[in-house]
Amino acid sequence: MTFSVHPAKAPVCRARAIALTVALLYSAGSAAQSAPNAGQILRELQAPVDLAPPKSARPLQSGEQPAGTPPGGDVSFTVKTIRISGNAVIPDETLHALVAGLEGSTHTLNDLHAAAARITAYYRQQGYPVTRAYLPAQEITDGDITIAVIEGRIGAYRLKNQSRLSDARAGAYLETAKDGEVIRTAQIDRGLLLLNDTPGVGTARATLQPGASVGTSDLVVELTPGAAYSGSVNLDNYGNRYVGEYRLGGTLNINSPLRIGDVLSLNVLSSGKGLNYGRVAYQLPIGSDGLRLGAAYSDAVYKLGKEFETLDAHGKARSASVFAAYPFIRSQQSNLNGIISLEQKDLSDSVDATLTTTGKRAKLAAIGLQGTHYDGLGGGGFTSASLTATFGKLDILSPSALAIDAVSAQTNGGYERIAYSLSRLQKLTDATSLALSISGQEAGKNLDSSEKFSLGGALGVRAYPQGEGSGDEGYLATAELRYALPASSLGPMQLTGFIDHGSTRINHTPFAAGDNTRRLSGAGIGFTWNAPGNVIVRATVAWKLGSALPMSDVDRSPRAWVQGTKYF
Repeated sequence: MTFSVHPAKAPVCRARAIALTVALLYSAGSAAQSAPNAGQILRELQAPVDLAPPKSARPLQSGEQPAGTPPGGDVSFTVKTIRISGNAVIPDETLHALVAGLEGSTHTLNDLHAAAARITAYYRQQGYPVTRAYLPAQEITDGDITIAVIEGRIGAYRLKNQSRLSDARAGAYLETAKDGEVIRTAQIDRGLLLLNDTPGVGTARATLQPGASVGTSDLVVELTPGAAYSGSVNLDNYGNRYVGEYRLGGTLNINSPLRIGDVLSLNVLSSGKGLNYGRVAYQLPIGSDGLRLGAAYSDAVYKLGKEFETLDAHGKARSASVFAAYPFIRSQQSNLNGIISLEQKDLSDSVDATLTTTGKRAKLAAIGLQGTHYDGLGGGGFTSASLTATFGKLDILSPSALAIDAVSAQTNGGYERIAYSLSRLQKLTDATSLALSISGQEAGKNLDSSEKFSLGGALGVRAYPQGEGSGDEGYLATAELRYALPASSLGPMQLTGFIDHGSTRINHTPFAAGDNTRRLSGAGIGFTWNAPGNVIVRATVAWKLGSALPMSDVDRSPRAWVQGTKYF
């Protein structure tokens, strides 16, 4: 980053200070030490956290009683043909293939009941929970057998709503389960899971009960109330040392204030005089199929300390955005969400000691996918992935800074980048699990500090400070072995051992002499305690691997990170 000089006459005696400022603060073309600016601070405040498993719902429960064994099962006769009747959603050929092996030979009545049970089981596997195949009363002549299918249909829909949603809004999520429709688990589960995701709803549960007529079941949906308010308060040392390592923050969610499943979210973070940040966001559902629209505004102000305190360097970063998200897939096992957003960032950095200020504005659009999947591989696991493409335009508003950028980094103008992540949590034993993850980004040109990828920090290579190793392109990989300690009255506790490694290309297109690559590695141990009272304490100690020294902070070995969070 560079500064423009105010039109006011700058004394000649300040020239040396200006040179020092540029050398220390804006050595963007190499791996030299540089202080954080508005763009980097905003990026770190917006850094994504690990994708948590989505909320689950209680599976659809059926009130159907298992059928008993019919009498006369030992009677045998020759089976010539088997005909399927009553089926509509699955074709005759598919169902007949399940029982065709009985044709042309002698079988008992129990064998035919078992054949009907195979058809019932197939329907259940395909997601039809109350469909049943059976042998109707019939006179068997010439070996012609009929197996009848009752494809269970919805008789009535009853809602027991104690949530913060209105009855009309809550009922809309299962409106596809209309009277007379064949009951399918996936159809009902999606509605239940979307309800579970909705602010103002505690849990959503559905039960199928016998209907008033043969072949029908009544769908009964029960919603428990969700919290009117939720949030957290946290204290950590995750900050950048130049704006304050120790930070106090909090979040507050006001759930469904309009009784439509909307949410108003407030977030604040402060390190004292070094950094103060606030964000407000609002989301609401559109329709009843999971589409949500939202808007957010954030404001951060900072003042540099430590080695840069005498420069009186300070700045601000503001962001306004609108966004939309839609769940293309929402099920117990797999989920896929599409996200699109538009954002404007206004960034300003000033150094009072040299009467210099740089202003920037970035406008960008992003489109992406986020997915999760549960499976039973190797004892069970959870996989998450994301892919986001960002297209933006940077305007450097200060003429002198724009001129310097034109002969150096050339970040002004249009840009694009692609960010990705992939993680796997694999169960090894009842007490141990293995977490693997990789994330990174690729860029089409040199990027502003607000769009770079960073390696260091409590969520990166933990042996290095926050903001270390920033670059236009790079990747970060982590392997973590987790062990759950034996149950205790103090609450669940977990020990971890980990190794982190990452690499960045500082500038997509180098424009200055010096090394253009950073490679950082570290290893360490961690401890997580889910304490009584909805309190989570996390502590990590990490050591560097290799000879790379930090350039954004003093060297510490080991480096420790601590965070305490109280949820309410």
